[in-house]
Amino acid sequence: MKQNTLLVAVCAALIQGCAATSNGHEESPSMAITTSAALAQLALPAYYWSLVSATDASGKPLAALNKGIDRKLRVSFGDKNLNISGGCNGQHGGYHFQDGILKVQPLASTLMACDKSLMDLDAQVGRLFKEGLRAVIIGDSTEPTLQLTTADGSVLKLQGEATPETRYGSKGEIKFLEVAPKTVKCSHPMIPNFQCLQVRERRFDEAGLQLPTQDTWHPLYQSIEGIEHHDGVRTVLRVKEYEWKNPPTDAPSKVYVLDLVVEQDASEANK
Repeated sequence: MKQNTLLVAVCAALIQGCAATSNGHEESPSMAITTSAALAQLALPAYYWSLVSATDASGKPLAALNKGIDRKLRVSFGDKNLNISGGCNGQHGGYHFQDGILKVQPLASTLMACDKSLMDLDAQVGRLFKEGLRAVIIGDSTEPTLQLTTADGSVLKLQGEATPETRYGSKGEIKFLEVAPKTVKCSHPMIPNFQCLQVRERRFDEAGLQLPTQDTWHPLYQSIEGIEHHDGVRTVLRVKEYEWKNPPTDAPSKVYVLDLVVEQDASEANK
């Protein structure tokens, strides 16, 4: 069954010591309910959830959330806290999930001012997440949909995108990489005249002050997810380095994913 397929996939991706409930026979109704709740419990932190539709109890679109669909309003879950981005302000708060019900603590928010449509979006999101939401996962592990139903019958549907932790099967380690303005020609078994980024590791102390550079420039034989390199532009990036547990043939065992652009300029002072 699809629910069992997703449960197994999420467990494996998160390196959880759990097993599928399926024993080769059709599930009873009570078992299906239990599986659904367990499935959502595991899957919530395994994906980024982007809003794709929002309707009231009669099926009519919630106008205040149209901007959230256009801007890909996103909900991400940690172990105990969730974050909502894509509106005017970022919102975050603790949450508790039990027996298929998602309960969110009062959301804190940044305090930027935006146009009315975005402020209305933030306010509507705050109202919808104020009370308990019934959470159901629909679909398989590649394209799951999170359906949240409020007490008044409003329905939010959010498309899941696997987090890097889920895709690569490991926790990311924070590193700082400086990327040189110029790429260099480097050897690639599949691509003639391949150009590599030049990088070196940067370090910062606990106060955030940059320490003297000890690493030397070296080619990086892969891309950094989330960045597009522009010739002549030097950047310092905060990235997450993942150990890819089961990489495809010829793929690197380590993967770098952008977390934050720390510095960016067009100088070549790093020579």
